[in-house]
Amino acid sequence: MEHNTVQWDIENRQLLSEVCRNCPDPHFERRSKELPHIGCCAYEPVFTLFEIYKMIVAEKTEFFLEVLYHNPRNTIHEYEIVAGAFIHPLFYQRDPTSSESPAERYDKLCQSSHTVYKAVDERLAYAVCQFFIDGKGCGLNASFKTSICRSFICGAVEEKLSGEEREWLAKRQRSIRDEAEPFHRKYKAIFHERGWTLMNNVKEIIIYFRQLSRERAE
Repeated sequence: MEHNTVQWDIENRQLLSEVCRNCPDPHFERRSKELPHIGCCAYEPVFTLFEIYKMIVAEKTEFFLEVLYHNPRNTIHEYEIVAGAFIHPLFYQRDPTSSESPAERYDKLCQSSHTVYKAVDERLAYAVCQFFIDGKGCGLNASFKTSICRSFICGAVEEKLSGEEREWLAKRQRSIRDEAEPFHRKYKAIFHERGWTLMNNVKEIIIYFRQLSRERAE
């Protein structure tokens, strides 16, 4: 690959780019100069059973419980956890040229299934991932990053790549998905069959993953 375009971090199985420090993608352009320009870190990562398993295997159960599971900013679903972003105060304020605040536009867009995707973009335009560290980027242990965070390369960076480089990129992205997604689907089905969910059976899931880790190590 071309130097300083996209690199493959073999140890953590993630794609990186120095270009991200000054994100060139117009999709992630901020709505106000008061907002930090953080590119795709204006996001709320979704942690699946695969990332949760990796935390248990690494003996970081306390981290999982404190930072993800018991964090009031996060949303616990049956088999996923959405890490809620920090929302800038401007989201709730009306500017002099608008009759409604971004939050009010967000609420309106959420009312229709045809515009809910626009609602997500409206909110994330004022968001900062809770793991983002100014001047550094992602502050999360790289081995715990979601598969999307490890594989995402924006269109502005990708369009600078040659055809051969894009094939290389797609291959690495597939390898990340092929590791994480089948694992999540498999154990989601197993837990569903047992009637377990993260909301109601987190202790049982932790014990199960610890046992699974021991069996895999034998």
